[in-house]
Order: sequence, then structure tokens, then C-alpha cells
Amino acid sequence: MAESEHVLSELTTDLVSDPRTPRLHAWERDAARRFHDRMLDRAAPFPCVFGVDALRKATLRYAFVPGGPERPRALAEALRDFVRLAPALGRRTSLVAFFQPDFDPDLQQDFQQEDDAAPGHRTVADYRRELWDLLQSLHELDDAAWPEDIPLDPEDPEWEFSFSGMPMFVVANTPAHQRRMSRYFEYFTITFQPRFVFDDISEDSLPGRNARTIIRGRLADYDAVPASPVLGSYGKPGNKEWVQYFLGDDNAPGGGESRCPLHVRAKPDEHGDARIETHKNR
Repeated sequence: MAESEHVLSELTTDLVSDPRTPRLHAWERDAARRFHDRMLDRAAPFPCVFGVDALRKATLRYAFVPGGPERPRALAEALRDFVRLAPALGRRTSLVAFFQPDFDPDLQQDFQQEDDAAPGHRTVADYRRELWDLLQSLHELDDAAWPEDIPLDPEDPEWEFSFSGMPMFVVANTPAHQRRMSRYFEYFTITFQPRFVFDDISEDSLPGRNARTIIRGRLADYDAVPASPVLGSYGKPGNKEWVQYFLGDDNAPGGGESRCPLHVRAKPDEHGDARIETHKNR
């Protein structure tokens, strides 16, 4: 193993793994294989060139989150580990959290996109609610103060979801998406991208503009629906980061929330009293 690969392989914990790490459970192996194949498919290039680059360089990290009532706490523990590791992984890193499905994880299952008539079918709206429930739980389990340079109001163009002091862009993929294939995956998956990965590729930079041109071109080929009109650039007037975390399967108006479902608050002070809370609109 090359020295650089050895260093990267050390940047793991029991909860946060290198993409090359062998998995014990069948569902974990299946999720990792499918993700690898989808991201590196040359016949259908995945739109997010940064994610593809991170997977190739092994700077991406995985978390396999079990089902059950302890799911939010398990995700919080993995994300806390990732926040600690992320700066050493470099500019091209993210945490990809795969969620254990409801079916028997030891059964071999030939995945198909979800059929509306299938028993236990979950809709895009169901997964949207699960995303916001999980983000709310993460926020409540976070014992770190909200970053001082990130606004508390999600309607602010410079707001970003933050955990353990690190602002992160969030992307949800679900088995229920059928047309917006860039947001489809056989397993419910949430990707957490540290805000710092975008520092050298802002919209105002030449590399940033070139990357966005490539991504838009790939999206046009990859998805069976035009790019979402809510996509924007961080910090620009009118931009809202939270609406981009979960994109619907089409661009029909009214498909999402009118206000961010997340109750954002500054963390309790030393006396345990919450200093600030924004809107209560769940």
C-alpha cells in the first residue's frame, strides 16, 4: 500500500469507514457495491464530479446506519466522528450515510424502483419527512454551539445545516425517485458535504464555473426531468440552501415545504437555557 493510501486508511473509526473497507453485513456490501458502480459508471457519468473524484481518491467516507429507535443517535455518533476526521481528508470529502432498509438485510434482493402498489411502499413525501425528522434529531443531539458565522435563520442565503460546529450541505437520495435519477438510489441515503469543500470552487471562480457547466450538462443527460428551479449558489441573494437538500421527483410547484421544517436554535448556555430559537413551523 502506498504511503498516501495508508494515511487515508487510518482516517476511519468504527462508525466511519473507508470505501475500500470490507463490510460484514449483506445489505452493507450491497449498498457499497451499488454506490461504487453508480458513481463510476462510464456509460452514464454521475453528475456530481466532486463526489466521483472523492470516491476515486478514497477520501469519501461511509456510514452504515442501522434501523430502529436508535437510528438518529447512531447517525449522530457517525457524523461526529466524520467532523473530526474531515479536515485531514482534504477538500474532496463527504460522509455518505446508508440506511438499513426495512426488508431482511440478509436476503438477496433484486432492487427495482419502488412500485406504488408494492406492500409497504414509501413515497417521495415519506422520505422527505424522514430526512427532516433525522436532521431535527441530529440538531437536538448536537452538544456543540451553532457556528457563529452561520445564521440561525434557514431563510438566510448564508445559512447551512451544521453539526458539531461544522456547516454541511445535505443531499438525500431515495428509492422512490423515478425521474430525477441523480436523487435516486436503491437505499435511502444522506450525504453530508462540509462547507469547506466548496471554498475553492465558488461560483465566482473559474474552476467553480467550469465545474458547474459540466454538472449541468451531465444532469441534463442523467435525469428525465429538467434541473430543479430551486438550485442556487450559496450566499447569493434569494438562495435557500435547505430547499436543495431534498429535491422532488418533478418540478411541480408546491411539492415541498414553504418554510424550513427544522427548528434551529443556539445551544443551551452553561445554565441549560436555550438562548435563541427561530421559527416553529413543522
